[in-house]
Amino acid sequence: MSRAQNPNLVFHNLIVLVSKLRRKLDAQIEAELHYRGYEQFKSSYLPIFLLLHNQGQTTVQIAEACGVTKQASSKLVLEMHALGWLKTQINKADRRSSIILLSAKGKRMSLDVRKCLSKLTDNYKSLMGKTKYEQLVELLDIMWVLHE
Repeated sequence: MSRAQNPNLVFHNLIVLVSKLRRKLDAQIEAELHYRGYEQFKSSYLPIFLLLHNQGQTTVQIAEACGVTKQASSKLVLEMHALGWLKTQINKADRRSSIILLSAKGKRMSLDVRKCLSKLTDNYKSLMGKTKYEQLVELLDIMWVLHE
């Protein structure tokens, strides 16, 4: 049986490939943002920047959206707040919680994050073509839904 015909090897290769790609993407995004002057940026902050780009969220909402524990979410929020990228306001719907928002500094950085991701997306589209890129994203989305 060839390597391509063995489902265990194909699945294993997919997992290894996705894992390696994630590490490479994280490193590339970090390097680009460090180059742009955000030396304290860590790839673990990326989902929060993307999530908060348009609206605020509670720590629980951030945790759920990022697929991490509330404690992990709180830790990241505290780190980003200490760096001046986030601010909080009282949640009008539930005064026991706070809404986490991007600060003015965080909004500027969020724009640079989006520019960095856009550049990366453009590179992929150039490399594989727009149609194949869109197909890849669609297939990965299907796989994501299967695991939710």
